[in-house]
Amino acid sequence: MIKINDQFKVNFETNEIMSTNLESGNQVTKVEPRIMKVLEILVKNSPSVVLREKLIEEVWDNYGGADDALNQAISHLRKILNDQDKDNRIIETVVKKGYRFVATSSIVSSGSAGWLKNLLKHKTGIQIGLMIALATALAYQVIVTPKTSEEPANFVPVAPPAPESTDTIDASDLLAPEAK
Repeated sequence: MIKINDQFKVNFETNEIMSTNLESGNQVTKVEPRIMKVLEILVKNSPSVVLREKLIEEVWDNYGGADDALNQAISHLRKILNDQDKDNRIIETVVKKGYRFVATSSIVSSGSAGWLKNLLKHKTGIQIGLMIALATALAYQVIVTPKTSEEPANFVPVAPPAPESTDTIDASDLLAPEAK
């Protein structure tokens, strides 16, 4: 989750933009996934210019009507983000090139499990190495480690033999004194 200009919180996983403006309250807007993808690409590449062609390729897979769809997506984002001040834009248009995200943004903690979700979401070399190590250990456990011998179905347990004793017991010693 990111915060934009201390006015909006953006959750790319749930496709929601929440206004944190005190006047309007915490208003949550659900946004179409492709529009959120445009915003995510712009934020990730900030402050660089993202070419229109790159956005069209990554979001719409070079679909024929993607040029108009991109224009509408930028317009929709500007409306949601109240990006109307041409002198203080959040998304800047770079004529005949593309768009640039120019607002201040910061990562907002998404709770105690947020770091784990982010770690698992992005496959880094370390993660892949850990997964390979885990898979190798599991394969070793299953394939190489010998299994314990299983007892046959007709197995009857036998008591161990009694230890040999040098002491002998007279049966009369076991009787009660009145019985003697």
